[in-house]
Amino acid sequence: MNKISHIIFKNRLLMLFLTLIIAIFALFIWLKIGIKIESLDFNRFKISQLYIKLDNKITLRAKNIDIFPSDDKQNSQKSSLQIIHYAKWIDMLFDKIELENISIGKQKSYFIYTDNKFNLDSKKIYINAHLARQNNNLNLAINEINIKDFNTTISGYLRLNFYDDKHSFNGKFNSYELNGDINLNIDKDILSYEISNVKAPTIAQFMDALAGAISLDSEVKNWIYGYIIASDYRLEILRGEFNLKSNDPLISKIYGKASANMPVVKFHPNLPAATANSVIITFENSNLIFDIKEPVYQDQIADIGLSINNLDKNSNLILDISTKSLYNSSINDILKAYDIGIPILQNSGSLDTKLRLDINLNSSNLKADGEFILDDSVIDIAGAKFSSKHAKIILKDNKITIQDAHIQNDIFDSNFTALIDASSKVAQFNTKFNSLKIPNLLDIKDLDDNITLEFASDTIISSKALGYSINLNQPIKIDIPSISPLKPYSKLINDLNITKANISIITDDFSNITARASDVNFNLPIINKKDESYTKDNFTIQISDVIDIKSDSGVINATIINDEINLFLNSAKISIDSKAAKSSLDTNINFIANNTAINATDINKSVLFEHFSGSKKKDEFRFDGEFDGGYISLTEGKDILKARGNGISAQTVNDILDFNSFSEGIFGIKLIGKSSKNFKADLELQNTYLKDYIIYQQLLTFLNSVPSLLIFKVPDFNTKGFSVKNGNIRIQRVDDNLTIHAIDIEGASADIVGSGSINLKDNSLDITLELKLLKDASTIIDKIPLVNHILLGKDKSISTIIAIKGTIDEPDIQTQVINDVLKTPFNIIKNTLTLPFVIFE
Repeated sequence: MNKISHIIFKNRLLMLFLTLIIAIFALFIWLKIGIKIESLDFNRFKISQLYIKLDNKITLRAKNIDIFPSDDKQNSQKSSLQIIHYAKWIDMLFDKIELENISIGKQKSYFIYTDNKFNLDSKKIYINAHLARQNNNLNLAINEINIKDFNTTISGYLRLNFYDDKHSFNGKFNSYELNGDINLNIDKDILSYEISNVKAPTIAQFMDALAGAISLDSEVKNWIYGYIIASDYRLEILRGEFNLKSNDPLISKIYGKASANMPVVKFHPNLPAATANSVIITFENSNLIFDIKEPVYQDQIADIGLSINNLDKNSNLILDISTKSLYNSSINDILKAYDIGIPILQNSGSLDTKLRLDINLNSSNLKADGEFILDDSVIDIAGAKFSSKHAKIILKDNKITIQDAHIQNDIFDSNFTALIDASSKVAQFNTKFNSLKIPNLLDIKDLDDNITLEFASDTIISSKALGYSINLNQPIKIDIPSISPLKPYSKLINDLNITKANISIITDDFSNITARASDVNFNLPIINKKDESYTKDNFTIQISDVIDIKSDSGVINATIINDEINLFLNSAKISIDSKAAKSSLDTNINFIANNTAINATDINKSVLFEHFSGSKKKDEFRFDGEFDGGYISLTEGKDILKARGNGISAQTVNDILDFNSFSEGIFGIKLIGKSSKNFKADLELQNTYLKDYIIYQQLLTFLNSVPSLLIFKVPDFNTKGFSVKNGNIRIQRVDDNLTIHAIDIEGASADIVGSGSINLKDNSLDITLELKLLKDASTIIDKIPLVNHILLGKDKSISTIIAIKGTIDEPDIQTQVINDVLKTPFNIIKNTLTLPFVIFE
């Protein structure tokens, strides 16, 4: 039984072997004849109209091959790697392969292999190559690989080493505008590549295609090409690695170096471009570094450093700018493009700038660091120009710190530190005003102030110490709601006794200013309205080289030129001390007035002038006035004193002559001299009184004491003084010597003629007067004792000669003997008065 079973088992093995041999033989015969299969359907692929024939090698034809793509990307990537390994069997097994239509998903292609040549054509790629076997290596002479989506053509030699699984390719490529050498090496799962000797006039199309192919960040792409555009590109080398298994580009392994000539660089789409001689671009350690040679931006020379860092993760762009050019709008516009606004420009001077911008390319967040050191500059702050000796500006993101700064213009000189918040558009200045001066208005020295600058829309400066606000947008507007903080620093405000006002000022450049002072309350003791008080008004003020002030009421207007004030009055009343015209003033004043009264407060006397004008300067006073029935003209200065007038009051004459001899009446005066102590004068008297108190009282006492002279005590001698209807007096003063060249006074009933002198230093007198009664002597001659001091005139008048000696305080009055009188040339005195004043002068 066992033996039988053993024989049966051996026969089964033999039958199985024979069956296998027959099947293989049949298959071989079938392959030799050729196998046609209409359709094969498998899980992962489907084949239709398949034909296989074996001669020396296999001939394979298929009408359609449908390969269903796998959702497993990792397995798909592994299959891609295995294709290279499968390639080693092509020349060994196949004589010819014709695959008319290969469909992988929606991608269709065909593949033909014959005579060691093959062509692969699909929508994305075309390959034309020739195979050659060398031991364990399969060499492919690649005539053309056309990567259609990327418009790239590659040719060269591919060496496949299946022994140690190392493969290499050396060739050339053309892609858009680029052409150069390309070397590839595959070691297991790692593809190493090196591209070199690339030249191109432009890389615009290449970068557009590359960005789309590898989803390159748009900012990175623009900084490679877009923000930087050159006329000639050269890629010295680009090498790196790619993990074929994980499909990882291994960015950290990439190294590249390229150069371009005459680049045009835009730091921001909204900014003008910079130019340079050349740029060298280096990619290393995931960083893209731009070495820009001899850059020029807006005609300004600068050192510019540019890099894009961490391209394999959170990328950021670093822009470094170093320049000694001015901080003008070109640099400021760069900061504005990145939403950093600094309201400062530099028009002249020197500047050392270091600026770094760090831009996150994913979030667009910006970090900024900068240092700007300027010296001896003219700067523009929001449109207003200033001079600056020195300032250090430090930028940290949206915060700007200004240290050790100096600024000045025609108005002020100050030192300050500041903190500017560019996000909130607010700046705080700690300021030391060395001086702040508006001529004739403000004079401030050594003032500490906290100033706020707002520049969100309009640029507004506010002062804590002085209470003003300035809108620096053109035209510049200044608002001073209260003058109280300004009063300690304004001589004009205090001189005018201004207690309240609000002021609005408009100017373009602080050189030409228009101001409006409203609700101005003041107390001017010397100026009022003619018929009422004057304590409130509004004023319009124009300030340039000339300051022009106009009141709404028209009572007072003025212009100020340098230190000279031109004053215009209308329907006003000026209250002054009668000596005020002789007081010294630091300010030069010219004045014109209409319908204005001058009130002499010390003598309570007012004169309404229809018109007067004049000036008061340091060494000179001029006055010309017209009033009802008279006028007066007065000039007093260094080595000059002139007066001329008519209808003048006694007090005015006393003031001009510097003595007190007249009361009431109207005078005419002609005076010429060097000063109030050196002059000649001619006085015309009308309806006045000679009133020198002591001399006059002594004369009355003398007349009362001499019986023979009682006749001369006529009504003209009264309590007011000697009554004068008309008269002329011609005098001359030299220092303390007053010479009376002639006196001719006509009273109602008596005349006085005489001459003499007064020493004003010791008050000594030497005056001779002829007192003459105008009555007919025949009616009273029998009543007069025959004495030698009474003279009967041919006109039947009676006269006597009186000599006044002694001093003004103690005069000695005596009569003269007639013999002496006859020697007195009184007719010469009268003749003196008949001479014109110009001859006397």
